[in-house]
Amino acid sequence: MAVNSQKSNWFIDVLMFAGFLAAFFLSLTGLVIHQWLGVALLLLIVIHFINHWNWVKCVAERFFGKTSNRARLYALIDGILFFGVVMIMETGLVISTWFNLELSNYSAWRDLHVYASLATLLVTVLKIGLHWRWVAGTAGKIFNARKPQAKPRVTVPQVLKPVPQSASIDRRQFLVTMGIVGLGSLLAINNVLSKETIVQSASLPEEEKPADNNAKNQELTVVETQVAEVQIQDNATQPAATDTTYPQSTPAPVNVVAAPATTPCTVRCSKHCSFPGRCNRYVDSNNNRLCDLGECM
Repeated sequence: MAVNSQKSNWFIDVLMFAGFLAAFFLSLTGLVIHQWLGVALLLLIVIHFINHWNWVKCVAERFFGKTSNRARLYALIDGILFFGVVMIMETGLVISTWFNLELSNYSAWRDLHVYASLATLLVTVLKIGLHWRWVAGTAGKIFNARKPQAKPRVTVPQVLKPVPQSASIDRRQFLVTMGIVGLGSLLAINNVLSKETIVQSASLPEEEKPADNNAKNQELTVVETQVAEVQIQDNATQPAATDTTYPQSTPAPVNVVAAPATTPCTVRCSKHCSFPGRCNRYVDSNNNRLCDLGECM
């Protein structure tokens, strides 16, 4: 019975970690699946918490009393993970399309959601590293289960004792376990940070946009004025013909038309994405299925 409980806990933990990593790849899952994946992870976390309730209750009662330092460390890490999960879920609900809240500080909520997820992932990797023996041992029982073989009737005395290889096996299991966990975590973190860099480079602050438009209009007016002055000077300096019988025509004045003053137009993103967007900052306050960050404000 205990073995089956350990196996079920192992599968639940693997599903939680795999689902958490998948949530970092929003471009692959899409926004809708990403939000429902968060709900599924919350249910798995609740099940995990219920399965370990006796341990949580015991450590909480003895945290400042008679208990081991290792138990206190595990409880502290679990508390940090619980706080991280609460932050992820709250910020995720605030910026989700389910409530469609009109947020003036959407970027701040989204950044808090992203960085809380990254910090929680790092603490999760630390927790797996502390419990790697249980992870590797339970995985070995699940995937390397063999039927018990019948004992031989004739016993042969052993002359040479085999050299113990537990240290090398433990080292190999640790490298395999943490290698898989670390590789998946690095890919997830790299995917999120690379997209954050693209978003920051693609969108400029709102104060810079009108200034850039006014500067371009002024440069256009100056260039047109200089071209008109050069044309007037060329026409004025042309030599008059002495033998012609036709009257010399005076050059027509060139009207310099300045570029009309345009109303500053603020476009905070050059991608002009439709729902659900590619940079995870989709906002649609006018319900036209286009991101407000790419529209003229």
